[in-house]
Amino acid sequence: MKFLIIGLIILVAYLMIRKKFSFFGSSDELSKNLKSGFQLIEASSTAVQANLKKTVSNAVMGIVLILIMILLFAKIKIVLFLLPIAFFLLGYLFLFNNHFTKIKNQQIWFNPKTNDVFVEQLKAENYAFNIFQDVQAVQRIESIQTTKGLLYGYYRIKLKDHILEIPYLVAENKPVNNLFFDTFAHNFKIDVQKRIFPII
Repeated sequence: MKFLIIGLIILVAYLMIRKKFSFFGSSDELSKNLKSGFQLIEASSTAVQANLKKTVSNAVMGIVLILIMILLFAKIKIVLFLLPIAFFLLGYLFLFNNHFTKIKNQQIWFNPKTNDVFVEQLKAENYAFNIFQDVQAVQRIESIQTTKGLLYGYYRIKLKDHILEIPYLVAENKPVNNLFFDTFAHNFKIDVQKRIFPII
């Protein structure tokens, strides 16, 4: 009976998470057509949903490990070694929320002919830059490991007055965004940094 109740709680939590992170695209076609010559660099709903499923899967595994510890702790205290692993897996939910929020709060427009980029932000001022004139450094910050096919990370593009951070979820929208990211890969030395949780 206990496991049935736990299963129902996990199911309800999963449905609530999916509703919270439902993704319908950053803008409609009319908005995209307003910027002649510019391409909207955005994450696809398919990539977002796929990452959400993997994230929830890891989080559920973390919950299961915590339940195992609760059930066995009285008899086998050695199960405490599972605690860091459980919290690590649960941390993926926070990480997904962090990256998803970044995607929703900014729109990146790229003109492949002039290499100009225009960034629209919900909570800060908009700004523009040219890839070859204004970019000072490019970094990739990513997780120390891939967990069940899930690798979180983001690009950090350093400008004179701004820092543009782009989650890997946007880069996974292939081949739509290939030209944008290939421009950086082919023209800049990208410094790769590893972190346990690459929080933006």
